[in-house]
Amino acid sequence: ASRTFSITNLGAFGVEIFTPIVNFPDNAILGIGKITRKPVVIGEDIAVRSMIYLSLVFNHKVVDGVPAAKFLNRVKEILENPESLKS
Repeated sequence: ASRTFSITNLGAFGVEIFTPIVNFPDNAILGIGKITRKPVVIGEDIAVRSMIYLSLVFNHKVVDGVPAAKFLNRVKEILENPESLKS
């Protein structure tokens, strides 16, 4: 069976948070929202950081929630530490 994945970016149009819909024949879609500057807690401090909302929607008949969560966590790790991709 074919397994496909799409990415949609409504952040480019100013949308901060949204939930995309999986379209056939895709099995998953990653929604990317607008990057915004927000206060965040880092340890005991508050700092302003660029933040983004990601929404992963997937077909539970094809992908279980655990590997989907691990995938989304890995995307988060890469975005927070892009230097980790260097070999």
